[in-house]
Amino acid sequence: MHKISNEELSDQLTMLPDRKYLLRKIAQKTNFTKQNINYIFAILLLDLEQFQVVDSNLAYGIEDQLIIALARRLETYTRHKDIVVHLGSGEFAILLDNIKDVSHIQQIADRIYKELVLPFYIKGREVFVNVCIGIAMSKEDYQQPEEMLRDADIAMHYAKKLSRSSYQIFNLAMHDGTVEVLKLENDLRRAIERREFRLYYQPIVLLETRQIVGFEALIRWQHPQRGLIYPSEFISLAEDTGLIISLGYWVLREACYQMRAWQLKFPNASLETISVNISGKQLLKTDLLDQVKQVLQETQLEPCCLKLEITESSLIRNINTAVNVIEELKALNIQFSMDDFGTGYSSLSYLYNFPINTLKLDRSFIQKMNESRQKLEIVKAIVNLALNLDMEVVAEGIETTHQYAQLKVLKCTYGQGFLFSKALECQGLEAFMESELLVRNHHKKTKFQRNLEEQFSREQLLIHIERLKQELEELKQEKTDLEILLETTNEHSDVVELELHREISDRLKAEVALQEVNRRLQNLSCVDSLTQIANRRQFDQAIAQEWWRMAREKQPLTLIFCDVDYFKSYNDHYGHQAGDRCLKQVAQIISATLERPGDLVARYGGEEFAVILPNTEAEGAIKVAQKIQMQLRNSQLVHAGSVISDYVTMSLGIASTIPTSDSEPVALMAKADKALYQAKTQGRDRFVLADVTY
Repeated sequence: MHKISNEELSDQLTMLPDRKYLLRKIAQKTNFTKQNINYIFAILLLDLEQFQVVDSNLAYGIEDQLIIALARRLETYTRHKDIVVHLGSGEFAILLDNIKDVSHIQQIADRIYKELVLPFYIKGREVFVNVCIGIAMSKEDYQQPEEMLRDADIAMHYAKKLSRSSYQIFNLAMHDGTVEVLKLENDLRRAIERREFRLYYQPIVLLETRQIVGFEALIRWQHPQRGLIYPSEFISLAEDTGLIISLGYWVLREACYQMRAWQLKFPNASLETISVNISGKQLLKTDLLDQVKQVLQETQLEPCCLKLEITESSLIRNINTAVNVIEELKALNIQFSMDDFGTGYSSLSYLYNFPINTLKLDRSFIQKMNESRQKLEIVKAIVNLALNLDMEVVAEGIETTHQYAQLKVLKCTYGQGFLFSKALECQGLEAFMESELLVRNHHKKTKFQRNLEEQFSREQLLIHIERLKQELEELKQEKTDLEILLETTNEHSDVVELELHREISDRLKAEVALQEVNRRLQNLSCVDSLTQIANRRQFDQAIAQEWWRMAREKQPLTLIFCDVDYFKSYNDHYGHQAGDRCLKQVAQIISATLERPGDLVARYGGEEFAVILPNTEAEGAIKVAQKIQMQLRNSQLVHAGSVISDYVTMSLGIASTIPTSDSEPVALMAKADKALYQAKTQGRDRFVLADVTY
């Protein structure tokens, strides 16, 4: 890394330069580019997402140690001529000096990203961080250094939106998009004042009878120029700007007022609850309890008729605070529903600890329910889990009678979707309610008339039968009393024993069901959805476990990084679907070469794979690498975009060591990554061990 004098180390925590130093350097480098047209430099802006989660959940002071550890890791994995700067909290910047081209920047950004997502070990605790990187390249028309930093910041925010991307490089389209977002933000602020928001209501029905029992309140924005805008286009912006607080309060008050009005207008409709979505920021506000109390008092809605819908992500941002707020609101007899259940990988981990009344099964599960038996079994497992925990289940997105029939068989309690009704404004929903009540009343009236006619025709016969029954019962009574007296003792003991066995059997079944759901969801969270091998999360856990196990046993641990050569060209030539099929085949080939149960192959990211070989020295790993290459060549996967072969080839980096208790697996991963990089620079389609090429 570029040497900095002590006077320039303005950040006392990290001993790195600060923003002022960076702006001064950008200005110098920009002037240099105007005199040297072939000179290129770049700014990488890094932001640690979910850094506040680390702040709130770990012991006091550990966040500073995490920042220091990040600073040291960035210094280690940047070039000597680059400059690392701490901008504040979890934000860093790197000035990359004398860059060749865009691909050179991408290689550096890839390497830095891979190092930052590895775990940190602080005070004996394993800490993970999520990082997003925005990149701005030098250009002659920058007038002020702040402009380049601004463009890097814009690119970083685009990287945050694309969760599958580790970084984004700034382009003019991003600038135009940012201008559009700023315009939308200004419109959003005015929309609240101008009352441009509308509430739509989608009925929630009891699946057993299709009777409407409640509604979900859904917000829409009636934009004066763009027309009706759905929440997916503006809710995240409202959260980022803080406008979600006032907007959420308006939705809560309006929905409660409307629900009470409908209860008075349709007293025979059995309208039980109105469901209102609240954001994570609302949930963490200290005055939420007072706001809800005030709304209920103003609207005269019973607390039990209000159901607040929250998402898994809003809960895990600050677990302790969220649980406390929910408990306080539940003490008022307010209900809670977990929205889009199953879309977050931590669902089961937190479900038992949250006082939730209802699970809302995400529409994605319902839409895919008919694709395979496995996906139907997942829905069944979630419904059974909720029932065993005394929770209700609402299935979202029911669109076909087949889906409706399946959910009824699975004992799902409630549902909503286009099969019953789309979301409607107040006037349309009232007309829908009136028609539903007319149909229901007609059915009731028809049934009553039919029963009345049958009653008249049988009345005389029933009177005679009842008289005979009465005489017979008198004769039986004495005999029955004696039999009851004799059998009471044995009968009671049999009933108690039977009920006890039933309760034990039900509990055992519930435990088995919970264990099975845990196993299935655990498998889903550890498997790459495309290749069906271990994913990056499972790899991180496995490498850490094997590292400490080999350290205890003083045995070697070997790591192989495998990268498909010219895979971008493969995608460009054949298309992404063909690229996905290629990755599946490569994963199968690598998996087939591993013969021992303890070996693991994982998709490390993109077209890169990782192989963990416990109790294996370098010589054994070389044999595995040779076998992988041989099997890949024998498969003859055609690759017209490769410049070194007519078929798909692979570069491999091998690193082997005997772990120690005072070291970390990141060192082994860095060696394997370096070896992979050497294999690529030396011509690809080969493997490198340490500094030896094969």
